[in-house]
Amino acid sequence: MTRICIPIFVEGGDIEDAIGQAEELLASASSDTGMIELRCDTASPRQMLAALDLVRVPAIVTVRPTWEGGFCQKSDKERFALFEAAIDAGVEFLDVELIAWETSKTLRETLSDLAAKHGTKLIISNHSVDGRPKDLTERLTRLRAVKEAAMLKIAWKAQSLLDAIDALCLSAENRDRTIDGRPLVALAMGEEGLISRLLAGKLGAPFTFASAATGKESAPGQPTVSDLATLYRWDKQSIDMPVFGVVGWPVGHSLSPHIHNAGFTAVDAPGVYVPLAIQPSYEAFQTAIDALRACPHMNLRGLSVTIPHKENAFRYVAENAGVIDDVSHRIGAVNTIVFPPPEKLEARNSKLETHPSFHGFNTDYAGALDALVTAWSGKREDVQGKRVAVIGAGGVARAIVAGLTAYGAIIIIYNRTFEKAQALAAEFPGVATATMDQLASSAPSDAYINCTPLGMHPRTNASPLDNLNVPFHSSMVVFDTVYNPRMTKLLKQARKQGATIVTGNEMFVRQAAIQFQAFTGKSAPLDVFRKVLATTLTR
Repeated sequence: MTRICIPIFVEGGDIEDAIGQAEELLASASSDTGMIELRCDTASPRQMLAALDLVRVPAIVTVRPTWEGGFCQKSDKERFALFEAAIDAGVEFLDVELIAWETSKTLRETLSDLAAKHGTKLIISNHSVDGRPKDLTERLTRLRAVKEAAMLKIAWKAQSLLDAIDALCLSAENRDRTIDGRPLVALAMGEEGLISRLLAGKLGAPFTFASAATGKESAPGQPTVSDLATLYRWDKQSIDMPVFGVVGWPVGHSLSPHIHNAGFTAVDAPGVYVPLAIQPSYEAFQTAIDALRACPHMNLRGLSVTIPHKENAFRYVAENAGVIDDVSHRIGAVNTIVFPPPEKLEARNSKLETHPSFHGFNTDYAGALDALVTAWSGKREDVQGKRVAVIGAGGVARAIVAGLTAYGAIIIIYNRTFEKAQALAAEFPGVATATMDQLASSAPSDAYINCTPLGMHPRTNASPLDNLNVPFHSSMVVFDTVYNPRMTKLLKQARKQGATIVTGNEMFVRQAAIQFQAFTGKSAPLDVFRKVLATTLTR
């Protein structure tokens, strides 16, 4: 079982409270094999020994020098004294840098004898804060050459999601300890390396690091214990668990992991849903998705896709002979990809085979339609003949216009840049256009849909109707696709005038529900989705 290890810096302060809090977190995370790493970079021997005396779970002592990303500026002699004191005190694990081990005969001989005498297990580690080392294979060989090591660890700063995938593949390849019989911890640091920590349990790493709280990280990209254990379903992770994710750049703000993981738990469906930060180019998207699909035991089964990758996702599905429905073709973008069960690959870089169930589609338009028709009778067909004003001419507007035209709505696109409105309308026969200034004087519409980001956090005081006097009344529906905040300035204006309002939250929930059913084959728990979204947005 993969352990959760909480790092604590031993440098004065109330270390007793810090250790007590860490042990409570491990207990609440159902991690009965949890660990604490005592980072003694700046600690005195007395402080270290006092901390060790307080710890009631397995502990690692680490004294990380500045030349390998830590904070310790002590001499080698002072560091060795801390190592010796930790072993004498009976610490379970001692982390020693590979370079220090290789360059000091005294350290090797002293620690080998002491560790054997007291039963301390040596973790020989290597860290690269400048990115994935070009000589990664050589470093692994050097680590494995240290026969005294009970465990090996290698970590590097991720420059792209590929680095995190490489780390996970190393974990997967060493899962059964068939290489040299010893466990290997492989981690990619930073936001783009996050999944190497979140999926460590699934792919069989001996342990992963998680901080006690935000701001208490010992390395960039560490999740909190609470998020790892609860949000990312730590105790449910297994080698055959399907993996899903949201692709975007940036993606750290996405609420999709909160929604989908809560859904998996609510309906008892296997799966874990993670953020996947992929840089904007198609090449980056293609390379990362291929690597995820090829990683041993990954079992990638579905993706939600957000800005700026919806067109890249469309191209990826098309170029890999996947299936795309007609409406998504008209939109020219997909926000959902469903993969078949992984084919057995002869090698990690084998050509990925296509499969009939590999398909991409767009739930933005469907979610928007379903949210809109809740204000009427609840059927998509009821938009036929309705006059709908679409405000904006970007990607969200394109998806919604495509859906509305497919169901026979009468559409007028309003946009501040009139040429963009004309360009979008030209793609859909029968769609009219007008300038924003004409919105107030145009014939009334049955529904008004804001497809711009105006009013989104943090610019909550903005509205697409600022300086425009659009008369709303009770027979009209006003729908804002912005979901943070739930009640935008536009919706407040419309409700005050008696119009029926539809929030962006409902669109978000309903498009996610369509994805969820495609991912799991089960109906989405809409009430759970709504509750999670409301709770998360009010944090």
